[in-house]
Amino acid sequence: MEHILHQFLPNASADTLVPLGEGLINTTYAVTDADGKRYVLQKINTAVFPDPAAVMRNTVCVTDWMRDRLRAEGVTDERKVLSFVPCVSGGYLYGDWRCSKMIEGASAYVSANEPEMLYASGKGYGEFQRLLDGYPAHTLAEVLPDFHNTKKRFAAFLEAVEKDVAGRAHEVEREITYLRAHEELAGSIVGMLERGELPLRVTHNDTKLSNVMLDDQTGEAVCVIDLDTVMPGTVLYDFGDAIRSGAASAAEDEPKLDRMNFMPAYCEAFKEGFLAACGGILLPAERDNLMLGARVIIFEQAMRFLTDYLNGDTYYKTLFPGHNLVRARTQIRLFSQIPE
Repeated sequence: MEHILHQFLPNASADTLVPLGEGLINTTYAVTDADGKRYVLQKINTAVFPDPAAVMRNTVCVTDWMRDRLRAEGVTDERKVLSFVPCVSGGYLYGDWRCSKMIEGASAYVSANEPEMLYASGKGYGEFQRLLDGYPAHTLAEVLPDFHNTKKRFAAFLEAVEKDVAGRAHEVEREITYLRAHEELAGSIVGMLERGELPLRVTHNDTKLSNVMLDDQTGEAVCVIDLDTVMPGTVLYDFGDAIRSGAASAAEDEPKLDRMNFMPAYCEAFKEGFLAACGGILLPAERDNLMLGARVIIFEQAMRFLTDYLNGDTYYKTLFPGHNLVRARTQIRLFSQIPE
């Protein structure tokens, strides 16, 4: 570990490494150098991201663009954008490892205890979109191809139902019937993109509350983090995923289904913050279909969980029997409460 650390910070000691965060994908540490400055040392999970070089190209290009725009606007707070530490041998990767400066004076939260936190989160993600307006999104690598291609997700779901490799389809006939009844949603956003009705933008693709650092003093959004899934897409994806996690009253694997409910006040708070930051750059087709984004993303996630359950739990990590089925049912309940 000290050898790896010294590829980025020659004067830091591995004795200062402390596990950081609750992420389920990458391995992350906080580290302090000899001058007392703090950094984040992280190993990219190549089982999820098989091309870490592409991940870092996307990340560095996007953060450089945002930093340049902020500087042009006279913003001097360096915390506003992630800053990566170059490797002593050049580039920003040493194997699968990378290093960035710690965002000081700000914290990440797993859940919100008041709508105002969703408003701040919305402003953070809206600012992310505003700063990247005009970026040539098509030049970014698709590090997770077809991640939000809901048509393909639906086809995979139907295939899982037909093959029924784990012999579970008879247990979930009601869920299968419900998702099939909403098949038209699968092609809605994909079709709008294909017809050019929505612009291709840089999207974050993991817009949960914990990926926005909030200032410890003011509570305002400071910086959007965890940019591994940055790819070309539509703003509807990011808005929808934020509502899926932020406007839900329970965790996605809450076994007591009646605890999962849509929270309109939290949804509206996020939407207000989001539009306050980036409403001026959005086209009418984007603004008018934000809630369609929420419905499609929640529908898609319900399909993905149920597909994995039918396939024998081969994709998502499960902690107890029926974990993916619990997840699918919470998403279906949440979806059922989202206004059309």
